[in-house]
Amino acid sequence: MQDTLLRVFWVGLGLLMCPRDDPGVEEELGDINTVGMQKHDEKLLREEKKLDQEMAPVRQKITHNDDYDGHKLPEGGHFIASPESRNESGHELEGSLRLDDYLWYIWNTFSIISMIRFFNKYLRKNSQKKQGEAKTSFSGTCIAGEVPLPDSDTLQSFHSKCVQASSNKKWREDEFLEGFATQMVETMRTICDRNGGMVIGDCQMLDACDIIVPINPPEPYSFQYLLRNNHASDLQPDIPICGQIKVVENKKIQNGCPCQSYDADDDMVCLLHCENDKVKTKAADVCDGMLCLKNTPFLSKSQVTRWFQSTIKQAWALISYKYEFDLSIRNVDAPGALVVRFRSGKKVSFSMNPVVKLNTAAHFYITPCSPNNLDTFWTLSLTIYEDQLLEGLSKRLPLNSCHTQTLEIARFLHNRQTALSGISALKDFHFKTALMHLLLTKDPSQWKPNDVAWRLRDLLDFMERSLEKKLLHHVLIGNPLTKNIIQLPAEFTQAKPVNLFHPLVVHDCICRNALMHFQEMLRNTHMLIHDYVDKCQPFEKM
Repeated sequence: MQDTLLRVFWVGLGLLMCPRDDPGVEEELGDINTVGMQKHDEKLLREEKKLDQEMAPVRQKITHNDDYDGHKLPEGGHFIASPESRNESGHELEGSLRLDDYLWYIWNTFSIISMIRFFNKYLRKNSQKKQGEAKTSFSGTCIAGEVPLPDSDTLQSFHSKCVQASSNKKWREDEFLEGFATQMVETMRTICDRNGGMVIGDCQMLDACDIIVPINPPEPYSFQYLLRNNHASDLQPDIPICGQIKVVENKKIQNGCPCQSYDADDDMVCLLHCENDKVKTKAADVCDGMLCLKNTPFLSKSQVTRWFQSTIKQAWALISYKYEFDLSIRNVDAPGALVVRFRSGKKVSFSMNPVVKLNTAAHFYITPCSPNNLDTFWTLSLTIYEDQLLEGLSKRLPLNSCHTQTLEIARFLHNRQTALSGISALKDFHFKTALMHLLLTKDPSQWKPNDVAWRLRDLLDFMERSLEKKLLHHVLIGNPLTKNIIQLPAEFTQAKPVNLFHPLVVHDCICRNALMHFQEMLRNTHMLIHDYVDKCQPFEKM
């Protein structure tokens, strides 16, 4: 008995310790064990039949009372065989019992082995799951604080020869696009005025070939706004702050005077009212209004997109003869994602998007590929407020501070990594937001020109920790540190903080992609900087 249990223990221990990382090997072992168990079951059935045949004479002797020398078994009592009976059948019974014990031990041994294999497989699955979750973290990968970075002199040379040169090229493109967009918008405005459609305002160049075109409904209509923090319901986690735009009609409150009627002449002079008296109006929702979602008063993004693209095509058809290039829409889901193709083969991609102004520094814009049930939810942009904050923070820094160099180098590395491995959830404005958080919390004296290497490391480290936590707060919303630098509307300062990395919390695949992108960027940083610096040196010597 002890020997059998010892063997079972060693078999189970061997199964636990045996490495079976290869799934094919594991399946093969499982098939072998299954076949072995089937053969064992067949063997048990054969032994059971054989045992019944051997035990039949013994059962006949036991059940036949005339063959016993002992007394009749009392009711409820135990049968005690006579010595002669024990002598005759003792060897047979002993052999049968020994066989039963042997089969019982084998059966329990295989049961124990099966349980061991079950728990082993369960533990291994849990271990693999934990390993898979661990891959989304930064353990064992590049650490921003340990990435080898060049000294400040090398970084400044890299910025002036490579980053700034790329920026100068971008500025030339922006100058061309600004002039072209101005002519396009003027032509589009003429088309809308003739058709009685939306009123198009003057375009504005924001950043990185991003041109916004304000739109408004014609009188007596106007827009009303309903702001909301989208994370409260997770309708679309990619939108940090959104709002609905309602079309309303401003109706005059009639008091019986003919001067307030709609058909009154504009040159009419009313002697009953003072010129300073303002005409009172009330706003009424316009259901199924211009470019609204059906049976609602809310402005529809899809309808605005189709209208804006159609107007762009009409405008280009009118002015295309003036230019020696082609203009086309590069993304039908975006309202104004355009590309200019010159005859030389060069291409310039830019965006000219319709926006609805909340005020002079904030506007709603359209995010492409949004679900149909969110057709009336517009994304709110605070880019102009952010630029004002960055300008205010810059005034507190030392002369020729390194904050601009730090941001532009980080963006350059990010854009080069995007060109290598494709787009990710990590965007330029995330680096800009991280920099402004550092400017708000670090002493201004730490941003001297020679500190660029340290501040670049701080920026990469801040971004790494934000990705690990899946948390990067919007620098303006609900942030009390900005109140002494920039004046914001109360709905922004009193709102709850907004997490710009909320999509990483909702979507694991987006999170993994962003982490891998940033890790690769860290690994390539040192090589990329020195590679660009080496390329620039021969031209410098010439």
